[in-house]
Amino acid sequence: MSYRIYLRTTDGNIFERTETGARSIAETVFDTFLGREELEGEAISVHLEYLRSALATHRFDSAPGTPDNWQGKLREIPWPASQGQVGRPAELEGGARHNVYLDAVSIARAKKLGKGNLSEGIRIALSWIS
Repeated sequence: MSYRIYLRTTDGNIFERTETGARSIAETVFDTFLGREELEGEAISVHLEYLRSALATHRFDSAPGTPDNWQGKLREIPWPASQGQVGRPAELEGGARHNVYLDAVSIARAKKLGKGNLSEGIRIALSWIS
């Protein structure tokens, strides 16, 4: 299964999880979770992941228009390309593995730029700097 969609409390408890290999099902399930009115204002989040990498995280206690609120923004989800690599390459000549801390918006932008590959998106963005 490639996609995971689940609800999580602030203390890390996961519930109502769905796993699927189909993007269309993942998108429908994520959208259905977003529509759960009984969760509005609660300290609960819904997570959409592809190959254990976050595509979108919606917090039900976040205000509309903020980076953590995905209401009405399904078209902005950085879905992985149907072909191509997701995740870091097995080996990159001259490369080294580093951990980085990015906000959700930067992650989404880098993944979109790298067609689902966060590292590639960061490399592309950095190449624009002289």
